Amino acid sequence: MSRRRIRTEEVLVFLGVEEKSFLRSLREEGMFEREELEPEEAEDLRIAAVLMRDLGVNPAGVEVALHLRRRLLALEERARRLAEVLTEGEER
Repeated sequence: MSRRRIRTEEVLVFLGVEEKSFLRSLREEGMFEREELEPEEAEDLRIAAVLMRDLGVNPAGVEVALHLRRRLLALEERARRLAEVLTEGEER
């Protein structure tokens, strides 16, 4: 089953972001360069908008925050899998 890709412009409309400079500044940092995003990337774009619009974070700061968020999510997933393995071992 393939997942639906989401157009960057759809995400921006949903978020109420009309400024072309918003996306341009993120793309200058190497983010969101494609016109279609995976669902996780669309969520990253939503978070970027919140960070910039509501918290005043600059595009470089957004890049750092998103990188740290992805690392945190990966570590949480590893911890969850490890906990499952340990739980399975205890049940035997």
